[in-house]
Amino acid sequence: NGFASSPTRSFIARHWHITYTLILINVVVYGLQQIIPFRWVYNLGAMSGPSVHRGEYYRLITHGFLHSQNDPMHLVWNMINLFIYGVSLERMMGRWKFLLVYLGSIVFGAFGVYILAPGTNVVGASGGLFGLMGSFMTLLIIMKQKDTARIFALITAANVIYSLLTPSNISHACHAGGFVGGVLLTLLFVPFVKKPEPSQSPQQSPQQWQNGRY
Repeated sequence: NGFASSPTRSFIARHWHITYTLILINVVVYGLQQIIPFRWVYNLGAMSGPSVHRGEYYRLITHGFLHSQNDPMHLVWNMINLFIYGVSLERMMGRWKFLLVYLGSIVFGAFGVYILAPGTNVVGASGGLFGLMGSFMTLLIIMKQKDTARIFALITAANVIYSLLTPSNISHACHAGGFVGGVLLTLLFVPFVKKPEPSQSPQQSPQQWQNGRY
């Protein structure tokens, strides 16, 4: 039995990502938003400048796991983007560094709202997602991945255009704060970041690592 269970644990450890857990949490929380009446989950966890000022600091992070009460597509598009950016960045940065960048970007997004739009209530993973975009951009610049950078530029441009053309229910302050947070937090982890390793590629030597070959 011990011999049979080891490969199973190894497979899960290799193929299950923090990104999947974050998506699952968002989906479960959205389900609770629909089940629990009187918008209680939404009202309790939304980012609100006045509420944070009163000491409800948990809102700095909880708003990033809530979504528009009446628009399921808000959740769907955010989770698609979280999957696209999350899995790649998690492989590049490592699970826990990635998680710190993502959660930290959510908090930075909340600070963006607190400073630039304190009278608004905000929910959504967008601050964290824009943080991942900022993180990815930072890594591409550092690693000089020109072809990937072109693709990323198109995706980012599409997201920015969509954000600007969408009605006023988009929190640009949250997006800006999250993006800045993703850049700054990634710069802290640059010495610990590496390129995703192809399944058949040889491992890098310590000398290659010290020479900056990510």
